[in-house]
Amino acid sequence: MAEMESAVEGRTASVLFAGFRALGLFSNEVPHVVRYSALKRRFYVTTCVGKSFHTYDVQKLSLVAVSNSVPQDICCMAADGRLVFAAYGNVFSAFARNKEIVHTFKGHKAEIHLLQPFGDHVISVDTDSVLIIWHIYSEEEYLQLTFDKSVFKISTILHPSTYLNKVLLGSEQGSLQLWNIKSNKLLYTFPGWKVGVTALQQAPAVDVVAIGLVSGQVVIHNIKYDETLMKFHQDWGPITSISFRTDGHPIMAAGSPCGHIGLWDLEDKKLINQMRNAHSTAISGLTFLHREPLLVTNGADNALRIWIFDGPAGEGRLLRFRMGHSASLTKIRYYGQNGQQILSASQDGTLQSFSTVHEKFNKSLGHGLVNKKIVKRKGLQNTMSVRLPPITQFAAEEARQSDWDGIIACHQGKRSCSTWNYQRSTIGAYFLKPRGVKTNSNLTATAVDITSCGNFAIIGLSSGAVDVYNMQSGIHRGNFGDDKAHTGSVRGVAVDGLNQLVVTAGSERLLKFWNFKSKVLIHSLGLDSSPNMMLLHRDSGILGLAMDDFSIAVLDIETRKIVREFSGHHGQINDMVKQTAFQISSLISCLGERCLNN
Repeated sequence: MAEMESAVEGRTASVLFAGFRALGLFSNEVPHVVRYSALKRRFYVTTCVGKSFHTYDVQKLSLVAVSNSVPQDICCMAADGRLVFAAYGNVFSAFARNKEIVHTFKGHKAEIHLLQPFGDHVISVDTDSVLIIWHIYSEEEYLQLTFDKSVFKISTILHPSTYLNKVLLGSEQGSLQLWNIKSNKLLYTFPGWKVGVTALQQAPAVDVVAIGLVSGQVVIHNIKYDETLMKFHQDWGPITSISFRTDGHPIMAAGSPCGHIGLWDLEDKKLINQMRNAHSTAISGLTFLHREPLLVTNGADNALRIWIFDGPAGEGRLLRFRMGHSASLTKIRYYGQNGQQILSASQDGTLQSFSTVHEKFNKSLGHGLVNKKIVKRKGLQNTMSVRLPPITQFAAEEARQSDWDGIIACHQGKRSCSTWNYQRSTIGAYFLKPRGVKTNSNLTATAVDITSCGNFAIIGLSSGAVDVYNMQSGIHRGNFGDDKAHTGSVRGVAVDGLNQLVVTAGSERLLKFWNFKSKVLIHSLGLDSSPNMMLLHRDSGILGLAMDDFSIAVLDIETRKIVREFSGHHGQINDMVKQTAFQISSLISCLGERCLNN
């Protein structure tokens, strides 16, 4: 309480609303890091999630550690057998036990974008092409090399296998340099291929390195004799990352900016497979696990995936994954009464469920499809053309979830509402379409609600009509009003807990109360401003209205009178949520990010 009072006095944010746990964050554009624990004999993968990083056990892809936060967003990571290194701004730190900062290194003047562990030392490179070698335990600077970034701007770094005290540097200008960092000597300059180097990866063979280029080429080069062994080219843009299988199959994987992965046979020197749409954004990092047919990938689409190569043609199939939303959220709601599951819709078009208890209970209900039967019949691999637009509003009820669909959703610019099945984690059986609407009409569904029994769905439309549908059969069961319930667009619909009263809000500044069974208008209440959205707390009969003038009105649906009014917002109110513990309506800001704060 003392902390809260001091925060208020200091005009800072109250700790009451400080999130204690982030849900739905798994990865961003920073490449992952794979480590092997000799003690536990298993692999771990570390992914960046902003100002901290998560460590997962590859065997089950379960979260084993969350690091402490750093002051800024992490821009690159690296790891050795003991420590994880994370750079933020012009500083980087070493983390022990995947959590605690034990060393911090300061000395760069520009942002660090490359890290390379090197025995008891670590190498850091900033965007001004200043390379500094640090002694890890004393945190002292061992050597500093400065490059003219107009001639040689370092874009990637590699310590070639068996090359003692040597590092290979790639540049945006296309040339490469081999340095002995102990004697501070430039040993050799590779002229390159006149295009920027984007990736360097040690091949299973000694002296052989794979070089990824901006042109989309992968060059397999012998750095001992400065001889090119083979070249590959992909049409998907620059190479973002490279990895080699080490389980007896001569296969190389290369990532691309559009989310595709190419698989190349090094013996036959040809492309053998394509993993299209492995991620919906650029492949940030990909790593074959040592002596295992497993490929770990991550991307900026907030997804971490593990692929297994056990098919007859060497193709990879998805084995395990952790995935959150890849775009900003449009709506979140608790599912059920125990507060253990949160349903969330996003601009990426997916509907997902996040557990407040443990990540193993998370699940994705997937993208909405215009017609699932066509997709199954035609066997479409790329479903982008038949996906529904993002969900803007949804309502859920678990009362009859074992019998039929219990979720209904409005989609951006769509007049039809989709149903979803939580238990099967998929889109449902019906699309609830308004009756008597012309095909070229720009009518859209704007508000939805489900009765507490789970039998009926109420849908409000931009035309002012409010329709009732049966959730089990999808049949239309009537509408409110002679033709329309409102003359303006419907901004909100709600049904009380006993299925006796329906409340609708229209943009013409009217709030109407209807008899649920007879569809007869009971009462109409004029408002000072157009309502933007509406939320009913069924247990107490308290109705919250967010207005276009940024105020909030609280009504009692029994007396049909405004009992409270709140003002103070200076922008549009995006969402409201009911607080069950005190049976009141409270307001929260719409998150607009890819994480949910509980």
